[in-house]
Amino acid sequence: MSASRPLPEGCYILMDMRRLPDKADGSDDLVPLSPLTINWGVAKPWDTPNPAVLTMTLLDQSGRYGKSARGLMGHRFTVRPDWSMHGIDNDNPVSFCVFDGYVTDAQIVAGNDGKNRVTITASDRLYLLAKDTRKGPNTGTDANAARGYQWWLQGTSNTVISNWLYYDGIPSWWFPYDCFSFPPSSDEKHSFVDFATRKQTRKINGKYNLEIDRLWYIGYQNADGSKVPQFNTFYGNWDVDVTLTGPSIVLADDGTDITSDYRTLPASHVIIDQNAALEGPDDYYTQLEIKYAHRGLTNPGATAEQQAQAATTYNFTQDGSRVVQIETMTINGETAFSAAIDWTEYPSNADSSVDGIDVSRAVNAIKESNRRVRLPELTFRNDLTTQMHMYTRPMLFLFPGSKYDRTVPATTGAWVTVGGTLTYDVAAPHSRWTHRVRVWPARNRRSGQPTCADMQRLTDTSPFSEATWELGALRYVTATGPAPAIAAITTDMPTPLDRATITETPEPERNATL
Repeated sequence: MSASRPLPEGCYILMDMRRLPDKADGSDDLVPLSPLTINWGVAKPWDTPNPAVLTMTLLDQSGRYGKSARGLMGHRFTVRPDWSMHGIDNDNPVSFCVFDGYVTDAQIVAGNDGKNRVTITASDRLYLLAKDTRKGPNTGTDANAARGYQWWLQGTSNTVISNWLYYDGIPSWWFPYDCFSFPPSSDEKHSFVDFATRKQTRKINGKYNLEIDRLWYIGYQNADGSKVPQFNTFYGNWDVDVTLTGPSIVLADDGTDITSDYRTLPASHVIIDQNAALEGPDDYYTQLEIKYAHRGLTNPGATAEQQAQAATTYNFTQDGSRVVQIETMTINGETAFSAAIDWTEYPSNADSSVDGIDVSRAVNAIKESNRRVRLPELTFRNDLTTQMHMYTRPMLFLFPGSKYDRTVPATTGAWVTVGGTLTYDVAAPHSRWTHRVRVWPARNRRSGQPTCADMQRLTDTSPFSEATWELGALRYVTATGPAPAIAAITTDMPTPLDRATITETPEPERNATL
């Protein structure tokens, strides 16, 4: 299925993997009522991840839940676009759904027709992972040494993590990390979310790197039903050259034109409130502080023979601190961004030295946050965008042609969606799907600025009149040269042989555009 296609305008709800009726049919089944909303994400990339939350109302046809809505607690609800409207069928309803989770609250609302309504709140599996504080495992560690600790994974821990997530209903995951573990004690009761989010370092090209602009989400974008839902992390940095070829501007990773790639959504297709205002950063940091631990023995000074006769346990104390200054020319002060990372410094292991951690990625993320003016909340509408803009997960975008580019240069750059509200409303005037999102400045790892000399070296002889891009798009160019081979961007969803015909409709009126 092409990523450039919108979501189907139809939607259905499943309760415990059984589809609920679209309208009252006299059965005992609940009937979903429109609208429904899915709130997801955080305010800042370094915030503790929140579960996505579904809120919707259901008609209780038979009065089955009319006396106590608590009968719905713990039931599973899945919200799935009706992909059959695009000629696509998938046996697993969780594949390419927009929500899958469990009811955490239910309230009865009396109806004028004598039939009660039940308003439910359901949370995705991040809720389970944040509440799951099981003991252990302490793999790869001496039993005596690991006494008193809730988690202490050494060596290869992928199998342990996979098993842990499997029992919470998550068959696949992706969050790379490399660290010298600082295990939490049993009385701290860390959840799996605590365990994962503390791991902020990973080894890249043989060097440990600190990355603070990571976002966590439960994903469903996979046609293989055995791999959904997924526990994933997303790095909020733009790492694609925007290449000026002459008549066109393309994204260098796949050669798609800047006017057609879903990641470079024209600002005229993004809706903002009529009187939306720009704001500066709430937090301005001039320092980065890394907090880490040291390890000690409970019986220091004991000989090896004495340690063998008695239980030798380790104690960890988070007493280390490394401070890095953030270059700034705007605000003076000593406001520190504090990162308490899963890291232990061992005097006997040079690789564990905190001074050896490359902090440039974290520093650049803070610099980008300090430099950029915040955009207001943006609204993606399904008839103006694609399915990729409707996913309740972090995504990276450029918005060429924004009016703010001309007036407020500090808004120019890449943005990552960090949260928002997806709404499905059958009574909406233009499209049933709308997605109001919060965006955050994404650090750009491609910072080249082509000169006039670079442009003169372009070999394409096409006249300027054949250019396919707007002048504002030049602000995003980081390289010049020939276009790479064009490769279609697709999702993992299979495409049917008999593809439905897409007919373009005139662009409807809206409040204001970006």
